Amino acid sequence: MVRSGEKADRSAERTPLSWAALAAALAVTAGPATALAQSTPQPVEAGAGAGAQTDRVQLEADEIIDDQQGRTITARGDVQVHYQGRTMRAEELVYNLDTGVIRASGNVEIVLPDGTVTYAEQVEADEDLNIAVASELRARLGTEGTLVARAAFRHGEGESELRNIVYTSCPLCADSNRPPTWALRARRAIQDRETRTISYQGAVLEVVGAPIFYLPYFAHPDPSVGRTSGFLPPNIGRNRRLGAHYTQPYYWAISPFDDATVFVRAHQNVNPLFGVDYRRRFWSGRVNVSTAFTQEREFDGNGERFGEDLFRGALFANGRFRVDNYWEWGFGVERVTDDLFIARYEVQGAGEARGPYIGTETRLATQVFAIGQDARSYTATNFISLQGIRSFYTPDLLPNVLPMFEAERVFTDPILDGQLRVQTSAVVLQRDNQSTLGNTARFSLGATWRRDYIAGPGIVFSPFAQARGDVYRVEPVGGSGETISRGLGLAGAEISWPFMRSGERWDFVIEPVVTAAYASENAADPRIVNEDSLGFELDNTSLFRPNGAPNYDLWEPGGRISAGIRATARARTGQTASLVFGRRWREEPAPGFTPRSNLNQQASDYVGSVNVNLGRVFSTDARFRLDSETMAVQRIDLGVSGAISRFSLGARYYRIEESFAPGLPNEQVSFMGGVDLARGWRLTGFVNRDLQTDINLRQGVSAIYEDDCTFLEIAYTRTETQIGTLGPDESIQIRIGLRSLGVFSGQ
Repeated sequence: MVRSGEKADRSAERTPLSWAALAAALAVTAGPATALAQSTPQPVEAGAGAGAQTDRVQLEADEIIDDQQGRTITARGDVQVHYQGRTMRAEELVYNLDTGVIRASGNVEIVLPDGTVTYAEQVEADEDLNIAVASELRARLGTEGTLVARAAFRHGEGESELRNIVYTSCPLCADSNRPPTWALRARRAIQDRETRTISYQGAVLEVVGAPIFYLPYFAHPDPSVGRTSGFLPPNIGRNRRLGAHYTQPYYWAISPFDDATVFVRAHQNVNPLFGVDYRRRFWSGRVNVSTAFTQEREFDGNGERFGEDLFRGALFANGRFRVDNYWEWGFGVERVTDDLFIARYEVQGAGEARGPYIGTETRLATQVFAIGQDARSYTATNFISLQGIRSFYTPDLLPNVLPMFEAERVFTDPILDGQLRVQTSAVVLQRDNQSTLGNTARFSLGATWRRDYIAGPGIVFSPFAQARGDVYRVEPVGGSGETISRGLGLAGAEISWPFMRSGERWDFVIEPVVTAAYASENAADPRIVNEDSLGFELDNTSLFRPNGAPNYDLWEPGGRISAGIRATARARTGQTASLVFGRRWREEPAPGFTPRSNLNQQASDYVGSVNVNLGRVFSTDARFRLDSETMAVQRIDLGVSGAISRFSLGARYYRIEESFAPGLPNEQVSFMGGVDLARGWRLTGFVNRDLQTDINLRQGVSAIYEDDCTFLEIAYTRTETQIGTLGPDESIQIRIGLRSLGVFSGQ
């Protein structure tokens, strides 16, 4: 009898490599999640006895028996085999020296270097790893799947067979008789390590133990191997425009650095739609490309086709790359062949951030940019092309920006211990021959100085000054170009006096603020076209700025005073509340400012904002503008939300100037709510109503179930909007998400 840590001297007949084969065989055989080929052998020293060993194995047991007559070595009692980072534990292990058969039994446990754990009652394998058998197998596949099988058989290097299996990604509780939310049960399954998939024959999908769907054949990627190529769950749906449609995506794992999703969508009423989403990472950045295309005529909301049969499509792409510690460059592409392509085919992608300038669902932005930034400077160059996909966009409003350049540098303590900010900007706007505005260009160079003093009982006195020079080149349609220059400047100060009071639960800060400034006159020139300040409004965010006009083309001349109050309350438990309220007075009205800007009169309207956050129980945020004489509401954006017990409610109301969003609703209210039901179920609903036309723009209700491994949503949605030839629509959508298997959806 040999105790733990000692070995019988049989090296002349079987080297310790056989014990290494034992551990590796068990690791490979015990579960579909493991793969020996992914391990890297560790260098070892030459072994004692006959020959040199290429891998070292460590065997520990309470008792080791060397039966020379029976030609077996038996290890019993807390058996542990350690090999290449793998660990196998069992109650008994028997190694046949003649046949090379290795048999482990009794609570067999195999732990891989990645933490994967596999359990079995008995495992049998030969030292060459050609045949392996496991019974009563239980394995955790990656971090998302659990597999139980009556028996497992290993066929060569690349394939394992499992009999009478159950697979689920739901947590299993040993002390509970409640079945998992879902499970896939099959009589036979094959794990192919070359394709990295698990395929099932005669599979049944069970929900809470009840069979609901039979699958003669089903396959999914092995959860332990990460991403792999294969078909993704399809989308089946129906709507008024397209009729019944079926979308089948295919995921292609091209390399560790790039992948793609290819899809085809077949429609009942119109020709199929094809698409490719490609993604690639480089050492310095990344690229994403998404496209959808078809060959078809136009069609209305009922699927009735008209017009010419043409190639139609959409392209969305973006990339961003690091050049050095200061510079990076990138691009963004948003283009469609016709205005209603996105709406007709429900293509996603418009309005996403693909660079410094973000398009919308009605105005697409294509751009190339270079940006440099550090703690004290910022430099950016942008080339931008805009595409309007609604009838209210014209070439007059959507020029090509070729290019826009901005640079800024901050210097501390250069003048009177203040901060000096030097800025330069240049832009060239080019339009096609259909435009009536022509082409313009501008170059600006300016500097801003500011310093903060604290005087007396905490009064903050902040003087400031600004100087800027602009040079314009204007080329009107049908006229000769001319160059215009102007010099601008202002000086003033901001005075604030914050008062603070600390309490046991809340801290309060109340801060009266006054800003006074005087700016140069005669900045308005009828030859300078307002290109960059068309849709601005003096509100709570710009109330205390020295120059109320943003950007460069407009300038606020003469004297002005802004007065208001800022207040903040913060609880020790995290709740907050804040208020900004005030008004601006001007020396005289300024030409070029429209009523919507809130700077066209000598006195502005009152502007303010309120934010209250009391956690889940209640929160509200509001921005508003009140008439200077009647205090009537001119503009408001108000949101309220709260929750009590299982119920949650929310509402938002806004009213804006119609010219800010032509063709879109400018007074709207929306409500949303939800209630948590029993056992993971919740019910939600919403409605968006246009108060001008008195119709519901969009409304819907959803029943949702969600737990650790399952997501189910049944939703009804109806829209009443009219976009060109596309009218109201309604849909019913069902989405089922089974963790580690994918999402099945239909509508």
